[in-house]
Amino acid sequence: MEKDKNNRLDELFNQAKNEPSKVSFDEIKGQFIRSTVGTESASTASKLFQINHLKIIAMISTLSIIVAGAFMFVNNTAEEPIEEVGSIKETSVKELVITETKHVEVVNTHLKKVKPIPANLKKSYPSEQKIALNINTVPKDSLKKALKSQVISKRNQEILDTAYRFPNLGYEDITANQRQKIKMFGKVKRLKNKRAIGFDQPHPNGFVIIPNGTYKRNDESISVQPFYMKQTEVTNLEYRTFLFDLLIQGRKSEFLIAKPDQKMWVKEYPKAFNKPMQDNYFSHPAYNEYPAVGMSREGAEMYCQWFKEELIKVSHGDQMNDVRIPTNYEWEWAASGGGENLYGWDKIQKRQNSLGCFLGNFKYEPKDDTIPFIGCDIKTTTAFTTSGLVLGTEQFVVKINSYNPNKFGLYCMSGNVAEMVYYNNYALPGTRGGSWSSIGQELQIVEGKDRFKGQTTPSVNIGFRPVLSFMGRSKKVKYAEDITIIPPGTKKIDHNFFIDKTEVSNAAWREYLNWIKNTKGVSSLEYLNAFPDSLVWRTKSGFNEPYIKFYLNHPAYDLYPVVGVSYEQAVAFCKWRTDRVKEYFEILKQKNKKSIYPKSFEYRLPTKEEWERVAKVGNSLKTIKKLEGAKYSEMNTSNLKRGKGDNIGEAGNLNDNADITAPVLSYWPNKFGLYNLIGNVAEMTSEKGLAKGGAWIHQDKEVSVGKDFVYTGPTNWLGFRCVFVVKDPELMQNK
Repeated sequence: MEKDKNNRLDELFNQAKNEPSKVSFDEIKGQFIRSTVGTESASTASKLFQINHLKIIAMISTLSIIVAGAFMFVNNTAEEPIEEVGSIKETSVKELVITETKHVEVVNTHLKKVKPIPANLKKSYPSEQKIALNINTVPKDSLKKALKSQVISKRNQEILDTAYRFPNLGYEDITANQRQKIKMFGKVKRLKNKRAIGFDQPHPNGFVIIPNGTYKRNDESISVQPFYMKQTEVTNLEYRTFLFDLLIQGRKSEFLIAKPDQKMWVKEYPKAFNKPMQDNYFSHPAYNEYPAVGMSREGAEMYCQWFKEELIKVSHGDQMNDVRIPTNYEWEWAASGGGENLYGWDKIQKRQNSLGCFLGNFKYEPKDDTIPFIGCDIKTTTAFTTSGLVLGTEQFVVKINSYNPNKFGLYCMSGNVAEMVYYNNYALPGTRGGSWSSIGQELQIVEGKDRFKGQTTPSVNIGFRPVLSFMGRSKKVKYAEDITIIPPGTKKIDHNFFIDKTEVSNAAWREYLNWIKNTKGVSSLEYLNAFPDSLVWRTKSGFNEPYIKFYLNHPAYDLYPVVGVSYEQAVAFCKWRTDRVKEYFEILKQKNKKSIYPKSFEYRLPTKEEWERVAKVGNSLKTIKKLEGAKYSEMNTSNLKRGKGDNIGEAGNLNDNADITAPVLSYWPNKFGLYNLIGNVAEMTSEKGLAKGGAWIHQDKEVSVGKDFVYTGPTNWLGFRCVFVVKDPELMQNK
């Protein structure tokens, strides 16, 4: 009986598998329960049998639902195909094709306007056409060079597009930047213990002398004194070298101000296809020799100041007038070749010559008969017609040495990019010479309209070339000897300027206290007033009582920086130190008569500018290379707080090797051999209430060379170091 029932169930199961479901699972479940539930006196075996029946029916219903669903899916798929995610509809493909076709037509239409190409330029035409169609194309010098240029471009772009997350330039980046600086400024000539007295102004690389003279301007005679002028506009490579040097020197705030805004390519010309220019123009090596654009006027002036600083290093600190943006009179005199020409070239013609090329890069308007078509003798340019990358009706910049130079050897004085000048004795900013988007009238040297007058904000039409005032040259340059002895505890920076190797330590301060005690007495007012305020360690957030008792006096803290010192106490220490070193030099003069000792000098607190000067040089290349190696890659380079909260770090491990201050000889010295200019304790300057460098309580993002820290009195994060300055007139000359 039981066996027959099981056979019957198997038959029903097989039949259900081959038929679609006609009733729902709930209906089957209800019928099954009603037919199987017996009286309350049913046996346990009967209940188990009912449960087994329920499981079987559930399986049958589930299979039926799956089969029905699959059948419906197949029918729906056959009737209406489902579009996959990310697929392109046929209409979208057509739109893309139409857009691309229009793009090619626009380019070809422009290229057809070009006069017949000379034989010597036919080979370059296909490549020019390809660049016009796709300016993202990597130069086909070699696959290896192309890939390398892409890597460099990407790294440059990451650095230059960073807002506040400043990456660290590696050893290769810094050495490449140093090589470029040598190309720009030359190598520093080393003079053993000697320096020049008198004018020995260097002849800057890439600059030419513009002689003095007079020219007519609106019936007025304008006289111009001689000066140096850069032969070309400042290039992307030169401006990037400046920006990277700011990062190397830790001048992050200045970097943000000077960084060009490449988004202006799209902002100023939203209808043009300028996104590739925004992405590649400033960062890609293919544009290294193109003029830098998109910087603010403040950024250009910062470049001039940086240029001056680098020239001073090459010339051993000799006197030099400012490197600056020219006046409009200086620019006009230089651009016109001494007042002889209407444009930035030597000859004027109404039509193109037989070669069919222009002498400048400007906006070509064939319907405008007032625009001159100037013939040229191609020597330096490889471009034809407008020479720019042309998309639609817009044309772009060309290399800085395109076209022939003028009488003074200056390139692209008319067109390419409008160059910054100042009107009315530096009262009003403006530009001269017109740009790649200018029509012919704007290219005129004297009469040209300045549509950027008064503008100080970035523009892709505006670049600049600096000038350097001519100071003359002495026929005989004399050399004065530097002092040959290093003052105690200091490092030589240049000439007769020295600075302490470390922050002033507790041991040095205790020596100062002992001298006052021995000479003035233990109860003297001078002795009592010289003690630091040890209570600066007392805080509500931590148990610092041991520091109050032991930080200044215990031998374990001898080489830690002294803290709790007021501005007046630091000044008094510097004066005491000056007197002691004078006594020391008198003793040495009797023993070593060959050495030169200054007669007049002083120890004092550094000025803000002096401190920044020695701090911004950064680590030496040798140190940077070591820090990039596996052995030191995880080593911290300064005593700064690594995160929020206390200074201990995570899981009880010190994250910077110090919970408060660290010994004054900790971490790596900078290029001058100076320790802890950044971090450990902030350092007082000669300006009361202003400190530099940050301290152990500050996070890395809060500290930079240009950052100022304000204090109102002694504190546990403030210390100082002294500078040694020679005051002898014969040794201070031209410093």
